[in-house]
Amino acid sequence: MLVDCKILLIEDDLPLAELIQEYLSSQGFELTHISKGLDVHNIKDTDSYDLIVCDVMLPDIDGFNLKSTLEQKFPCPIIFLTALSDDEDQIRGLELGAIDYIVKPVEPNVLLARIKANLRKTQDFSAQDKIVISDLVLDQNAKTATLSDQVLDLTSQDFDLLWVFAQNQGKILSREQLFKLIIGREYNGLDRTVDARTSRLRSKLDSLDIPGLVIRTVWGKGYLFTYTKSAE
Repeated sequence: MLVDCKILLIEDDLPLAELIQEYLSSQGFELTHISKGLDVHNIKDTDSYDLIVCDVMLPDIDGFNLKSTLEQKFPCPIIFLTALSDDEDQIRGLELGAIDYIVKPVEPNVLLARIKANLRKTQDFSAQDKIVISDLVLDQNAKTATLSDQVLDLTSQDFDLLWVFAQNQGKILSREQLFKLIIGREYNGLDRTVDARTSRLRSKLDSLDIPGLVIRTVWGKGYLFTYTKSAE
């Protein structure tokens, strides 16, 4: 069930933006609207969203060029919304990594259906009981992580944190996001549990000397997990 979902709408067509806001808000979504792409820099880094709907033809920057900034600031799926109906534009949007590409004009109920379908995709991924990244396998039911069939020596807390990182491989996770995912409540600005657990997990993984596995601190933003199996 999709509840308490936060959506960032980037749309310079104000009547359309108002229509979308009113309709999606009536369906239980929480919306933030900006009319210019570069206004994303005015949004607090502590804010987070479940999905972004971004117009391609914005007055200051096109959505395609804005995408990398959005990914760095808000690690969540992106839907491009645009009047560009050319196949090459749609292909470009999807190749850039957008989860969907919707051509205007679009009815609000159709947009709602596409948003729900794409949010379910991400939730289904979150609900899976196994994550496989090359030769690294995480089993949620058994609470085990194996590398090339060798079980890694991790505590249940280590595993839970690694699971969250693996679900979001290649995405920067803020302390606030990690706190909510691991502890289950909003971050109070003082608790350093996430930092301590991340430091412990990183030290343990470093001691295992796994080439290509990195938990990196991104200054002022959070933590980034990646794993790429080294060539034999």
